[in-house]
Amino acid sequence: MQPSKKKTVSVKDKLDGNEIDLSLLELTDVPVKELAAVTRGTILDLSNNKLVTLSLSFPTLTHLTKIDLSKNKLKELPVNFGDLRNLRHLDLYSNELQRLPVSFHQLKELRWLDLKNNPLVSTLAEAAGDCLDQKGCQEAAKKVVKLMTVVHAELEKKRLKELEETKTHQMAQKQEEDRAKERVRQEKKAEKDKRKAEAAKQQAAIHQAVNNKSTVNHVKTEGAKNEKKGERQQKKMKQKTAGPSFCAQFFVLLLRLIILAGVMMAVVFAMNWEGPLTLDNAGKVAHRSLDKAKGYGLEVYDWASPHLQTIKGQWKHLSRFVAENGRDIVIVAWDRTFWETWPIVQQRIFEVLSLTGDTAIQYWRIVCRDVPIYYGELLDKVSHLFHGTQSQAGNRS
Repeated sequence: MQPSKKKTVSVKDKLDGNEIDLSLLELTDVPVKELAAVTRGTILDLSNNKLVTLSLSFPTLTHLTKIDLSKNKLKELPVNFGDLRNLRHLDLYSNELQRLPVSFHQLKELRWLDLKNNPLVSTLAEAAGDCLDQKGCQEAAKKVVKLMTVVHAELEKKRLKELEETKTHQMAQKQEEDRAKERVRQEKKAEKDKRKAEAAKQQAAIHQAVNNKSTVNHVKTEGAKNEKKGERQQKKMKQKTAGPSFCAQFFVLLLRLIILAGVMMAVVFAMNWEGPLTLDNAGKVAHRSLDKAKGYGLEVYDWASPHLQTIKGQWKHLSRFVAENGRDIVIVAWDRTFWETWPIVQQRIFEVLSLTGDTAIQYWRIVCRDVPIYYGELLDKVSHLFHGTQSQAGNRS
């Protein structure tokens, strides 16, 4: 069985005056484009066809004033059917309509309507009536448009109510979100304040501990000062009873060396002295001593010259060898000696420096501790000697 081909209809051929007759053509679709091109045809007869639905473009035929759709199989009208604002006469007899689109309320110019022989809902069927005559069909048009206006108003009211509820719900949701954000913000603020309070408390505790430690350190420092002062006094007493310390021995040794040098000079002068004890004779003795010293120096130089020449030659030979093989010596010394001995040398240097530092610190402490004592003793002796000299001078006068 071959599929049925879509019928093509020439609308212009069906035009008679202002009426277009497309009835009894077994149409399943309405040729909207062709009808739109013929604006002179304001009356359209589509009865006795096989129309089940109308396309959404059908209500664009706003020039139509009368439409006959009777004896088709229409189950519904397009939702924008109300755009046919110039429609005055509508025949929907013997279809399968149960409801009309809400946009039907826009057909304010509708004056004639036939909805007989349709399975309409009770409310719509009551408004449509029987349409047995001209007056009944006019009343049907009026009542149906009014009913659909009420339905539209209720639906609009319901839509507005739903919209208001949606807005209210959204506002409530937004307020709830704002409250949640505010709670989170308050919780974060409380947590931050809590951390600040804990930090301030810890800072106060640290400050208090530092103050207590400072107090304790001050007490310890004062105690240490008093203890050191007592130790110095005790050591001073011990020094007075136990004999001279390191500084005193050093000064005595230095004095002895000076005396020894003076004695040696006196011995030299005595050995070379000739003639009377005069200043000129002393100068002559000094010149003779210097001449003899120069003679001794020349003798020593003459004796040491061969050895010095030998050392000089050996040094030249060593210098020449180092100049020729210096790079190899350095490489070998760096590779085999430096990296092996450097840790040991470094450790020994560190030990020597540590020992030197400790010894220097120890002697510095001794000097700082003992010198003031001897300085005080020396000052006391000088003062005593000065006052004693003044007293003797006064007694003599």
